[in-house]
Amino acid sequence: MIHSPSDQELLDRLKQDDDEAFRAIYKRYGKKCYGLALQKIRLKEVAEEITQNIFISLWERRHSLSIQNLDIYLSIAIKYQTLNFLDSQLTREKFALSLPPQYSEDSAENTVENTIFLKELMSALEKAVSELPEKTQMVYRLSRFDNLSGREIAERIGLSEKSVEYHISQSLRFLRERLKDFLAVGILLNLI
Repeated sequence: MIHSPSDQELLDRLKQDDDEAFRAIYKRYGKKCYGLALQKIRLKEVAEEITQNIFISLWERRHSLSIQNLDIYLSIAIKYQTLNFLDSQLTREKFALSLPPQYSEDSAENTVENTIFLKELMSALEKAVSELPEKTQMVYRLSRFDNLSGREIAERIGLSEKSVEYHISQSLRFLRERLKDFLAVGILLNLI
């Protein structure tokens, strides 16, 4: 009878850069993760992308992760990735509704250039925000997209107001550097 390694054995091997262990983890949990994502998102391509991102992250962070229960870890990771996706979709819709008329895609006076520029801005912003550390990213989104005050953010995620201020200033400094080409419009729209 062939020995089937436990999750812990696979995780230990994964930390040693064993790509066979990684493949075994994917084979064991890939379909389940995809199913969980599809259940929440209901879009096959997005569910596939979320599943891939979870496993890419697992591989990239294999040396620093401390996972007690792989099944629970992957289920929670899927949950957060799907929530992030849904949040970004809501943010895009909210952003489009809050644009001044001269930047609105629905405006009859709007030019093709403005539409392209705004799409590029939003794409660049989303990419830059995704590069922020997880907690800084969360604080930024709550501040800029949900319009929560520093106190509200602190209460919601259990940080001090000073920590919230720190994360906001760090995110704005980073985003202003990354989005130099969009700086004027980003500041006008209170994004950076």
